[in-house]
Amino acid sequence: MPDIQTLSLWKNHYLFSALEETEQQKIARTLRTMQLDAGEYLFYQGQEANQFYMVQEGQVKLTRLTPDGNEKVIEILMPGQTFAEAVMFMSREEYPVSASAIVPARVIAFQNQVFMDILRHNNEACIGLLGDVCTRLHSRLQEIESLTMKNATYRVVRYFLNEWEQHPNRQQRVELQTQKQLLASRLSIKPETLSRILSTLKEQGIIESQGKDITIIDVERLKAYE
Repeated sequence: MPDIQTLSLWKNHYLFSALEETEQQKIARTLRTMQLDAGEYLFYQGQEANQFYMVQEGQVKLTRLTPDGNEKVIEILMPGQTFAEAVMFMSREEYPVSASAIVPARVIAFQNQVFMDILRHNNEACIGLLGDVCTRLHSRLQEIESLTMKNATYRVVRYFLNEWEQHPNRQQRVELQTQKQLLASRLSIKPETLSRILSTLKEQGIIESQGKDITIIDVERLKAYE
């Protein structure tokens, strides 16, 4: 059985919170934890998918090869975030992306078949999960719109404000939790563009930066960029 810290992390996640105790226990008996070194791959694009995952420690990036052979960063995942669960509901059960650790990471692996068997016998959990998925889908559609319709500065500003809103205890401090090059790829902008935007915001007295620490000096002026 997993330790208490591992249990508390995944049991409160929206995928599992509506399940009955006996169902959660069934999942607990079949999950396993995996340690990844920096740069190590968890799975590759096109590989058969029979598990989905949650980041327990560290950072994991999802990437996809473009037709010209370049690697595109799709998402950067932090502790508490799940990934590859959507594959369970696809006709072709193979990973559409590759997953690898940015820094040493620990992930929790869940068995697709176990989770699907539980959903087939728990209609209430299915309905609750559908509602949560719809809410998150709406959020992702807004993100896609910002990535395709808004300019690069908007994307950077929105990222800072999202981080700031999600961590109110930090007050006006935002920490870049990944390399600037990866963040630029995540926001679909060039690294040099990100650097110029940061410099502009600093020159205007809206932010201060030192390494990965970004301090928002004027939140209202930052919001005005939206």
